[in-house]
Amino acid sequence: MLITGANGVIGSDLVKFFSKKNKVFALYRTPNKITKTLKNKNIIWIKHDLSNKIKKNINPKIIIHCAVTHAHSKKNKYSDYLNSNIIGLKNVLDFSKRKKVKKIFHLSTINVYGLINSKILNETNPFIKPNLLGATKILMEEMISTQSMNYLNIRLPGVVGYQINDTRRPWFCKIANKLKNNEDVEIFNDEKKFNNLLDSYEVFKFINFMINKKKFLNGEVNFAASKPKKLRSIINQSKKILNSESKINYNKKKNIHFIISTNKLSKLYNYKISRIDQIVSRYLNHFKKNF
Repeated sequence: MLITGANGVIGSDLVKFFSKKNKVFALYRTPNKITKTLKNKNIIWIKHDLSNKIKKNINPKIIIHCAVTHAHSKKNKYSDYLNSNIIGLKNVLDFSKRKKVKKIFHLSTINVYGLINSKILNETNPFIKPNLLGATKILMEEMISTQSMNYLNIRLPGVVGYQINDTRRPWFCKIANKLKNNEDVEIFNDEKKFNNLLDSYEVFKFINFMINKKKFLNGEVNFAASKPKKLRSIINQSKKILNSESKINYNKKKNIHFIISTNKLSKLYNYKISRIDQIVSRYLNHFKKNF
């Protein structure tokens, strides 16, 4: 398989998880500590800028497209969004067609929806003023939908990783770092249920589950934790795991709140998603030992 954006937060974990049993071509643009330290016999690191055509002599049957420019990227000008998100994907799709790739999994984002006014977010929600990332992802999903290969656009919320600790994002990662350092934490909507979170291991499990199917229904699907819990409960669980002495300030000011529906994921693809408390526990027990 080929994984693009292979040294990013999600991509690097997918490379690590999948390479235990699969040969992985790990494509990246700029080297970092992951490209230097993540090594095994099944990983072949390939330095390549996706704004250029892919001419590598490799023949993957599956592509997981993680490469993306977003607001926190080192290079995030309009031209970077165009070169990475649009032209980069075009080059991936051209390569896929030449190599007769069977399946492509595109890591999209719930940012495609833009302003979310409903309490339950599902795949039928309209796109309302999405930001630059969301707008380019909409176009990327459309580009993929024109292909003849089996595809899935997976719309993700915030995803925490197991090798890279980005203290800026997603929101839960910022909270985890503050709790570990016993810093004050401000929380909104503490009495509202929350499932806007995944870890990279859950992303791996789902893609691995879908890879093992001979064929599946093409389309777009929201992917988030199951069994939403009140945010106050999640914060208390996090404090306990991290032995945190942080003071939690529960702000009563109303803020945007929604739950991500995973009905399509469960019913159409028959995948059993981990509960929000399971993901929090799995991630934080690793976090406190390794970050």
